[in-house]
Order: sequence, then structure tokens, then C-alpha cells
Amino acid sequence: MATTYAFKATNARGELQEGVLTGDSPDVVAERVRRMGLRPVTIEVQRHQWMRREIRIGGRSRTKRGDAVAVFSRQFSTMIGAGVPMIRCLNTLAKQAEDPSLATAIDQIRIDVGNGDPLSVAVGRQSAWFDEFYVAMLRAGESSGGLADVLERLAAAAEGASRLRRKIRSALSYPVVVAVIIALAVVGILTFLIPAFSDIFAGLKGDLPLPTKVVVAASDALVNWFPLVVLAVAGAIWGFKRWKRTPEGRLRWDRTRLRFPVFGRLAQLGALARFSRNLAVLVDAGVPFVEALPIASSTAGNRVLELAAGRIAAGVRNGGSISAGMEEEPIFTDVVVQMVAAGEESGAVDIMLVKIADMYELEVETTVDGLTSLLEPLLIAVMAVTVGGILLAVYLPMFKAVSLVK
Repeated sequence: MATTYAFKATNARGELQEGVLTGDSPDVVAERVRRMGLRPVTIEVQRHQWMRREIRIGGRSRTKRGDAVAVFSRQFSTMIGAGVPMIRCLNTLAKQAEDPSLATAIDQIRIDVGNGDPLSVAVGRQSAWFDEFYVAMLRAGESSGGLADVLERLAAAAEGASRLRRKIRSALSYPVVVAVIIALAVVGILTFLIPAFSDIFAGLKGDLPLPTKVVVAASDALVNWFPLVVLAVAGAIWGFKRWKRTPEGRLRWDRTRLRFPVFGRLAQLGALARFSRNLAVLVDAGVPFVEALPIASSTAGNRVLELAAGRIAAGVRNGGSISAGMEEEPIFTDVVVQMVAAGEESGAVDIMLVKIADMYELEVETTVDGLTSLLEPLLIAVMAVTVGGILLAVYLPMFKAVSLVK
């Protein structure tokens, strides 16, 4: 069985990069890291995987897709830069791809390119793996003749986005896992423990304390209507996911997420960091701002930001400035507005956008680290109070009976 390893490696510029790969041994993982064009520094078995695993039922997570696309892009860049013909590159990469779906997509790209289609057009047909941002970058690389450099930038962008998304999800997964454990503990107590005390409660004289009545009523309802309760919970989860996939549902959910204490700030900073970095990459590759704004916003993972970028692009098309448009949109912080305005004045908006992304990625990492330290004792206390409160409600009538006997 393959093991998950966390690795640290340096690229050709000496920059440290981190990632996660699966393999049968550290040597196998090290070889894969080298094929990505990186030099391994450390390779260790990833600890506490159950806490950091993304909670997702079915489908392919965006983080795993981003990791696979990053590996593909870096290998493609290395081979193109070495002068290997494109068809041969794609044929080799299709054979090396670990995900069968990605291998099929690369092979189809090879066939389309062999039939005379531009690489960007062929890649654009594989929308399950490559988004509009990726296609726009390839188109810019084809126009400028710097395809290898563009692929390198795409690999770096995919790795950065995956790393940031993994950081945010690691902060979210811990409270979700603890909440599930608390829910299971409560269901177990109400289903198995409370019914065992029913005869004891019936034999006690006098009224039961209010907390005990509430717990007993909840236990009776859960035991008597257990199938309906399960169906209701499953239906609510299914309905929520389906509603969230609709345009209106996604917009409302993304707006709601931004209002959550602490986590809303994390969602906002993460979206702004992804948007800023990808916008900087697009502009630096020669994509006009009017086209780059909506493309970059589609990678941010927030519908509110996506719509805001569309309005800003419309303003720029009519002669307005980017900073003026951002100032009208609440999702953009004052820092972003001021830094973009300074970039417009100096003619270096792309450089300012990179600084914004660096700043917010660092803030996300700092917030996540502090949040994890804060949540751990807090969630343990919530678990203790919840389970302890139910058990106290169970034993209250017995304490009362003992006091009456005395």
C-alpha cells in the first residue's frame, strides 16, 4: 500500500517548495520530485493524515487536481525547454500520469495537436483538468514563443494555489472532524445509554428534572424515528450540496462564508491571494487587464469576487481604473486598493499584485497556525461540556432520589 510523504525541495532558483506525494518508499518519492525539476531536501511520512484529509465524498478534489496539473506542467516545461518535440512530450507525459483520467486527457491533447490544433485549443477541450486561466496562459505563451517559461509559471501557480488551499482546509477539517465525533457520541448516548435508564426513571417517584426530560424526549424521538432522522439528515446534506451548485446558491453561500467569524476572513484572504497572484501572472504574460480580470477571478473560488471582477473589467473597458473599481467592491480590502493604485501610478501593477499575494498568503498561514492552537482546547471543552451535560442530566434524578432517601 502506497504511503503519503510530505517533501521539501528547491527549484532551479533555490526557492524552497513543499508538497505531498504518494509512493512505496522515500526513494520512489525522491525520484518523482527530481522528475518535477526539483532537488529534494527532506522527505518524511506525513503524520496525522486523518486530521488533514480533505472531507469530500466522491469526485476529485481541487487540491489533488492542482498537484497533478503542477507535476504535468513542470515536466512539460522541462521537456519543451530541452528541445523535445511536443508530440513526444505529450506521449511520454500521458504514460507517466498516475491518474487515468489525466492520462486520457493528455493523450487526447496529443491527438488534437497531431491533427494540427494549437496546444491552447487542444488543452481548452479538456476543461475537467485545465481551466480558463491555464488556457489563456498557454495562448499567451504560444503568441510570445515562450511556452516553456509559461508552463513553468503555470506549475508554480498550481503549486501555490494547492498549498494555500491545503492550509485553509487543514484549518477547517479539524473542527469538522471534532464536530462529527461529538455528534456520534451524542447519538450513541441517546440511542444506547438513555434507553437503559428508562426503567429506572419510571420507578422514581416525582417529576424528573427538566434537563432529564429533554434528554429522554430526544432519546425516544431518535430511537422511535431513527430511519426517518437518518433520511432527513442525508436529505438535508444532499439538498444543501445541490443548492450550492446552482448559481444563486453558490453566490449566497459564498456571501455567507465571508461573514463567518475568523473563517470568513480566511476565505476572503485566500480568495484575494489566489486572484492577485493569477492576475499578476496573466498580466506579466501579456494578457490585457480587461481579459485577465475575469479569468483570474474564476480561479479565486469565490463567486462574490468573480462578479466583482467582472464589474471592474467593465469599468476598465469604459476607461476607468482598476483601483477605482476595486474601491467600489467591499470584498477588496483597503490595502489592496491602495497598493493597486500605487502600482497604476508607477506602471507596475503586476509587481504590486505579487506583493499582495505574498502578504495575504503569509497572513493566511499565520492565522491558520494560530487558529489551530486556539481551536484544539476550545473544541475539547465543547466536547466535554456536551457529553458531560447529557450524562449529568441522566444522573440528576438519581442524586435527587438519594437525597430523598437520606
